[in-house]
Amino acid sequence: MSGILNTLKLPDIVTLLNALCGFGAIITVQNGTLHLSCILVLLAAIADGLDGNLARYIGGSEIGGSLDSLADVISFGVAPAIIIFSYMGNGYIILISICFYLICGILRLARFNVSKPDNAFFKGLPITASGIIVSAIILVDNGYLSPIYMGAGCIILGILMVSSIRYMKIRGKKKTMPLTLIFAISIISYFVNPPMVSTFTVPLLMAMLLYLFSPIYKNKEYKK
Repeated sequence: MSGILNTLKLPDIVTLLNALCGFGAIITVQNGTLHLSCILVLLAAIADGLDGNLARYIGGSEIGGSLDSLADVISFGVAPAIIIFSYMGNGYIILISICFYLICGILRLARFNVSKPDNAFFKGLPITASGIIVSAIILVDNGYLSPIYMGAGCIILGILMVSSIRYMKIRGKKKTMPLTLIFAISIISYFVNPPMVSTFTVPLLMAMLLYLFSPIYKNKEYKK
């Protein structure tokens, strides 16, 4: 036990917080607090971004990369899948689509762990982004989304995660600060005025959808 603890660094502690938020999302959705589960996934995403920044600035441990992937499977793979299942019901369409989503997320993380690092781009949609999109959609939706559309969304996210499409890494204060503010508005609104969380999460959902389609805009720029 002491040997493992001695290898942990501050970024690893933040990674474990990511995992705990994901686990908390799974527990809370079982208790019927759906929106809180989605908020915990958003908090996990903040921790996921923070641990990466800390690792770049102060250095990470030898187990940091593997630990990060394990935490991401919980927070942005398993947790969103269970949240969708609880929200949409247990029909075959949803069950098949969330299984596909989860498998693609696991495959994407496995590929990431053995790929050569790229400082500018991700290969395939990050699983963190997928988890955020799922949570934002459910926070914004007021019961109008049908299982067919949600199932189709899970399939699309899964395909994008295992694809070779390049997604830009969001780094630098000019990019991260506005995104952090959007996250904060959504999260704080839940604790201050829960009925308004759907309204205040719209900017986050729009930002994530822009990121989802960003490779299209980039390709158009390259062709000019």
